[in-house]
Amino acid sequence: MTKLMCITLLIFSQWAGAFSDLGHKMVAAAAWPQLTPFAKQSVERLLGAGEENFIKASVWADRIKSNEDFNYLKPLHYVNMPKAARTYVKSRDCKRNKCVVEAIKDFSRIARSGSEKEQTLALRMLIHLIADVHQPLHAGLYEDRGGNWYEIKYQGKSVTLHKFWDNHLVKRFDSDVLSGAEKIRANSNNVSGTNPVAWAEESHGITVNSVYLAQENKALNDEYLLMADGIMQQQLNRASQRLAMWLNTLW
Repeated sequence: MTKLMCITLLIFSQWAGAFSDLGHKMVAAAAWPQLTPFAKQSVERLLGAGEENFIKASVWADRIKSNEDFNYLKPLHYVNMPKAARTYVKSRDCKRNKCVVEAIKDFSRIARSGSEKEQTLALRMLIHLIADVHQPLHAGLYEDRGGNWYEIKYQGKSVTLHKFWDNHLVKRFDSDVLSGAEKIRANSNNVSGTNPVAWAEESHGITVNSVYLAQENKALNDEYLLMADGIMQQQLNRASQRLAMWLNTLW
């Protein structure tokens, strides 16, 4: 990879969104029926009535990336940790509180006590970031910027490992938001954990132990794809359940 490509990917990796629009919308659609009546009322007060507005809000954080007024939000979609790390260390992994773990905590406080405008932004970010942290490479390796410097081959084309997990795997799961959400709910298992630190550590463990079984600059084999498909379904399920759990206890 050329020096110019590395610089370009470094810049991109600072604001890449997880799961693509499709994945974020699936997570939100699967979470919506799990919200309590009070949580739905609180959500609708800020976003407008109905599931459609909730799903639409899930991609707001990616849609505003071209607006310079929101540049301060770009580093909040991920946390990179060293490959050898097994635990999240705030002083090492989240300089100036700019990472997905601390952002979830901060936006949760704002969603409870900010102005209506601040609460609305915070809720949109929470819906998005809770999905982000469940994409393993959004708690990826510092060494290659969450897989943005690591290329593999898929369907005859070179693609970064990060993009494969962001986009291609979601499409393999399902290409439609509502049918994908139904599939998530139909195959859901009980999920525990209401701590963003634990979510990031869980995703980082998946990254280290499974994601990098893909060989650099090599075509992904069927065994890897089968494994990755299973992880994607698991993480979409975890993201949807934890999003609902988080919002149900937020207010």
